[in-house]
Amino acid sequence: MIKILHTADLHLGKSFHEYSLIEDQAYMLNGLSALLADPSYDALVVSGDVFDRSIPSPEAVELFSGFLGTLKKSRPNLEILIIPGNHDSPARLAYGKELFAGLGVHIAGAAETAFDPVMIRAGADGAEICACFLLPFLYPGSLVPAAEGADSSEAGANGGAADGSAANDDAAAAADRGGARRGQAALAEEAARRLEDARKKALAKGASSSMLAAHLFCSGGKGSDSERSFLGQAEQVDPGLFAGFDYVALGHLHRPQKAGKNAWYSGSPLAYSFDEADHQKCFLSVEITGNPGHAGENPSTEDSRRLRVTTLPSLPLRPLRRLSGPFERFLKDQDTALKEAEQCFLEITLSGGTLTENALPILRQRFPHLLSLRQDEARAAMTADEPRRKTGNRNALDDFREFLEEIYGGADDGKLRCFAEILEDLEEA
Repeated sequence: MIKILHTADLHLGKSFHEYSLIEDQAYMLNGLSALLADPSYDALVVSGDVFDRSIPSPEAVELFSGFLGTLKKSRPNLEILIIPGNHDSPARLAYGKELFAGLGVHIAGAAETAFDPVMIRAGADGAEICACFLLPFLYPGSLVPAAEGADSSEAGANGGAADGSAANDDAAAAADRGGARRGQAALAEEAARRLEDARKKALAKGASSSMLAAHLFCSGGKGSDSERSFLGQAEQVDPGLFAGFDYVALGHLHRPQKAGKNAWYSGSPLAYSFDEADHQKCFLSVEITGNPGHAGENPSTEDSRRLRVTTLPSLPLRPLRRLSGPFERFLKDQDTALKEAEQCFLEITLSGGTLTENALPILRQRFPHLLSLRQDEARAAMTADEPRRKTGNRNALDDFREFLEEIYGGADDGKLRCFAEILEDLEEA
């Protein structure tokens, strides 16, 4: 049996409503390290979006570097498998990959290297062998079909973006001349064809199981506000393309979910948007029992696949909460929900049709991690009143007077004079 801990979409260095999450992400990685202290784990798989930006902040790089160093010190025989996602720069993430591979840290670089698996051995005698394939996020031009005249070294040189953004024009043009696929669906089909050939070869050489790590938007998947999703059905991938693998460790969608018969999204280990406030964030513990008797065949039947996937909670330093009610409730009430919310990242929606002045700084005195304040009902009432307010001959001074009346209940003469002087200066300029 091979035992793997699967995670993805760490987004190290991310800011949430202009608040740095480095401290919260360090807490999360400490929790991940604690889980991996269990010696039964053979590998950690990180399925893309290690960093939030293609050029990560120094703090994010230091955090991930420290995590890897501490983990390998405590578990020197643990294999670590990492692929770049659409937020990562493949070239930067894979820096030193040849050196790190010798230490058991395997980082995918160009897409063309995805068809050479990392072989993980388990068991006292190393009899269990899992062929692990690492497929990075596929950019336009990543794969040049071998049948159209490009060998893997040439295709790798011409494939993908060097920094996780748009592909280099010359490389993209060369890839186009070689017959490269450009859409996600077409790229995935090409990758799946080659991966299936490589998987069968690995089984024929003695592997007893196979695993694929990939960063894709599978059709039917449920997204969240925090991930950068693709537009249109053409960019979604059929998970059935990878049905031959015993397990497909997916990244990209932040909600943990199953995608197809043998594929799972671990989801992001932290919530990165308020629509994820009710998600139970987790890591996935995966146990794959191989079947050497099916070497070289397609082990897609229930008889030949033995797979167990278990969720392990990822406990945040500061949970996300959404609360709603009148302004006075958040000033005075001492119920349990409000007391707990004082230590949370918080979004509050104020009820009522009147806009509350300076509500955010006032409420932050009690809720220091209040990141989002919404007054939807009040703003809807103002919008509904727009036709009345816009009738007649209006000017900027009239608009400013009405603004003061709505916010403060009256228009101060001094502020009106000051505003009129500014307007006059602007008109002269």
